[in-house]
Amino acid sequence: MRKFTLEQQEELFANECKVINLQYEYPGYTGDLKWAIISKLTEKEILEKYRSVVSEYIPFVVLTPAFGDVRDEYRRNEKKFQMRAVRKHDFYNFEDSEIELYHAELVTNDLEKNFIKSEEEQTLRKAIQQLKPIQKERLIKYYFEGKSSRQIAKEEGVNYSKVEKSINIALKNLKNFSKLGGAFDLSQWE
Repeated sequence: MRKFTLEQQEELFANECKVINLQYEYPGYTGDLKWAIISKLTEKEILEKYRSVVSEYIPFVVLTPAFGDVRDEYRRNEKKFQMRAVRKHDFYNFEDSEIELYHAELVTNDLEKNFIKSEEEQTLRKAIQQLKPIQKERLIKYYFEGKSSRQIAKEEGVNYSKVEKSINIALKNLKNFSKLGGAFDLSQWE
């Protein structure tokens, strides 16, 4: 039987299992179990194969990959609905005619707002077009299609850490483009 270093075991574990912090995932949760592991492996197989890696997660519960897929889809939908709500939220809860009475400083010409937004979108598109093809493709899948780095890696048949590294480099390149004169805000992506 081949012996693996801890680093190799961690990488193999990351390919076969996904760890969830239950207290982070479910705010208000106060149970004794703090961790869940999504995997095709059973608890016994996980402990036999990766004891040194999972020792910090004991006790844990094992969840099926089907649960993981449902969870990922739920999180994508929640993020999508949250972003819609933010874009459509009236922070001052005034009718359109009342906001002008109470907050004239907030009222701008819609044509001006649309022009600024259009300019930012064009600048962002230009910046994305300057990325390497693989970075551009992964960035679009991650941020615009809502796929996780693991899903992208699975589609491409590569390790998810390569996908994450590629996305981080793409963001760094976009930030550099922004500093060189691009007029868009990347803080929402951090």
